[in-house]
Amino acid sequence: MKSPAAIPAPLILNVEDREGPRYVKSRILHRGEFSVIEATTGHSALSLVRQHAPALVLLSARLPDISGLEVCRLIKDDPQTARTLVLLTSPGLAQSRQRVEALNCGADGYLVEPAEPEEVLSSIHALLRLRGAEDAYHRTSQALHDNEDMFRQLAESMADVVWILDPAQNRLLFVSRSFAALWGHPAEQVMEDPRRCLDRLVPADRPRVEAAFASMLRDGRMDIEFQMTRPDGELREIRARAFPVHGASKETETSGAADTEPLRIAGTYQDVTLQNRAERALRDEERRKDRFLAMLAHELRNPLAPLRSAADLLQQLSPSREDMFRARDVIGRQLHHLTRLVDELLDISRFNQGRITLRQDLVELRTALNTAVEAVRPVMDAYRHTLRLSLPEQPLPVRGDLVRLTQIFSNLLHNAAAYTPAGGQITVDATLDDAGHVIVNVRDNGTGMSEALQRQLFDPLAPPEDAAPAQPPPGAFPHEGPGIGLTLVQKLVQLHGGVIRAHSPGAGQGSTFTVTLPVEPWQKWHPGSGKAAPRSGVPRRIMVVDDNVDALEAMTMTLQTLGHIVVTAPDGPSALARAPDVRPEVVLLDLGMPAMDGFETARRLRALPEMRGATLVALTGFGQPEDRRRVLEAGFDQHLVKPADLDALMRLLDALGTERA
Repeated sequence: MKSPAAIPAPLILNVEDREGPRYVKSRILHRGEFSVIEATTGHSALSLVRQHAPALVLLSARLPDISGLEVCRLIKDDPQTARTLVLLTSPGLAQSRQRVEALNCGADGYLVEPAEPEEVLSSIHALLRLRGAEDAYHRTSQALHDNEDMFRQLAESMADVVWILDPAQNRLLFVSRSFAALWGHPAEQVMEDPRRCLDRLVPADRPRVEAAFASMLRDGRMDIEFQMTRPDGELREIRARAFPVHGASKETETSGAADTEPLRIAGTYQDVTLQNRAERALRDEERRKDRFLAMLAHELRNPLAPLRSAADLLQQLSPSREDMFRARDVIGRQLHHLTRLVDELLDISRFNQGRITLRQDLVELRTALNTAVEAVRPVMDAYRHTLRLSLPEQPLPVRGDLVRLTQIFSNLLHNAAAYTPAGGQITVDATLDDAGHVIVNVRDNGTGMSEALQRQLFDPLAPPEDAAPAQPPPGAFPHEGPGIGLTLVQKLVQLHGGVIRAHSPGAGQGSTFTVTLPVEPWQKWHPGSGKAAPRSGVPRRIMVVDDNVDALEAMTMTLQTLGHIVVTAPDGPSALARAPDVRPEVVLLDLGMPAMDGFETARRLRALPEMRGATLVALTGFGQPEDRRRVLEAGFDQHLVKPADLDALMRLLDALGTERA
């Protein structure tokens, strides 16, 4: 291994015109392990100093050309050589005046010759040590200056306020410029009195912060949040943190324990207003989501229970004819209810994403109200409610979507029935005001609503503590909340340019829902004939492709009952194998099949010569606009959402017959 490089010996310039003393001095310097160069005149000494930059010049006061004092002055006056150490020597008895003159010329030391070798070497070592200490001090000072400058740049670039406190004097030593932006007044106002920071605290937080500040002065630690009011009245939330900065630990004279009092306290003020708001919003959203999922699960289980009971009844060995009809009716009603719930949920999602659209037709609102009453009539009869409909004689034309308007009022009537005890009274009345609006009131004498529920009524994600309705009395539907229907109602009313309000005097005193819609001028009103288009009833060859055996069997029975010829296939490959022989006019194709999905099956069916002109209909549980677009781009002619509505399917087949007529 190579030994570390040796530290080079300091270079000494020995300036002496007398040969004997010069030789003796050089011997002494070599014995002290210094590197030595020599000069015999003042001018040559000045040249060697500039050329070699010796650590020290051992300078004789008497030289043949210029005096040593002048040489010393010239060395110290030149910026290039001013830091060179000069040890001036003078033969004979030295007088005080000579020493003063030497020091005034800039000499760092003075020796009287002849001097002992040890004295010469000791004087040189002392001067070199002094210079080393000076150099170390300058390096440390520069490093401290650089670090302080870097700290200031870092502190000033931060959005958080950075501060340093002297706890002994309770005085701030540093506060970053961001203090003024956060606190609203200059940092200079709190430099001498840090307690002025407390002036802007809200009264409720001040005692707590004062206690934390007093504790911080003792141990240097603090971590607290509080609210403060800016000069413009804005309320901000601040997190203040501090930590102690200790000096060199020292032992106490009595116990020997280390001194733990902080020399300085450093800390930050952080504006956490937006962060805290986001965290609170996230927690609220989490609670709202849990409430929504619980409510949705309840709403979906309601129709599932009678569906299960009806299915169990039909699976008995010998159900009576009356039981079979009753089970059929239960399944039909509850399946319709379950489908409506899912559609409402999807409508809410589409509305929140800005993807719900309305038909802009001239609609007779009395038609929508009558249709809504017919839709809820079975529910009203089942619970022996009395429903009274009061409409004006003149037309109620509004601009909008007849289906959506019907949905608005059927949801309100379902909700009224749900919260009204058996044998209750529900009324629907409509009037026209002078401002060109139609006002529809749906009243019930049911369970009523608390003020808290009325504030959160149209929000399906309302927090649990605000969304608990009054407990329904015996005989009312077992509901836990207004459900997702009211949220959709509000959104649909808003899309029609209207407003919905709810009012209840209190628990047990009933509720009133008021819908206000703008009326279209009567001059634009041209009511239609209301006649439905005739249905062709032409039997068709239909292939049903679905990997779900129950769905396949149910659709087959339905289509055969309507008079169509039905061929089934449990998967895509089977459909491709049977299609050339069957040559179906219509293919009802499930999309989510495992072996070959509906998209690939449709693509291959289109490639068969025997399938030219066939109508491909996609059956899927995905009904968003993007899903419909993807289905049509894949080559399908139509898109039906599961469970397929019988009327929609019949209209599709009738339209096919009209097109081919």
